[in-house]
Amino acid sequence: MPNAQSPDPAPSPRPPMPPSVRVAVIVMGILAALLLTNAALLWYSYDDAVARLVRDGADVSRSEASQFVIMSLVPYLAIGLLLALAAVFLPRRQPWARWLGLAASGLLVLLSLMSALTLGGVTISLLLLLVLSASAVASLLARTTGAWVPKLRTPA
Repeated sequence: MPNAQSPDPAPSPRPPMPPSVRVAVIVMGILAALLLTNAALLWYSYDDAVARLVRDGADVSRSEASQFVIMSLVPYLAIGLLLALAAVFLPRRQPWARWLGLAASGLLVLLSLMSALTLGGVTISLLLLLVLSASAVASLLARTTGAWVPKLRTPA
């Protein structure tokens, strides 16, 4: 029993991070690393990629190939940056990070499915992106994640 001269007990520690949040953070970090590395490598080999498209494509001009490479690079770069932000700020219990990660992961699921339909099949890298992004969506939507992360808006 504390006496009048003893300091107040330490405030209760934050609740521990649930496994669903840990999975979401790890998966979003892996996805961000994969997407940003892919974008960096594509940017580094930009001229080679454009030349290969011109050489292998039927009646593809250099400007069309250049535009295709840029349009392939930008969405994955943007999603990679968003996932990196979400992975950094979700452990700090920022509510916007959960929704940002959910939006970016959901968009990646849709892009992966559209790519699979366009290609007419699934590659190993596309399957990896699809499985990881689907697991990020599932982890971010888990009830334990919602209970651990504060609400985005408090009722007035």
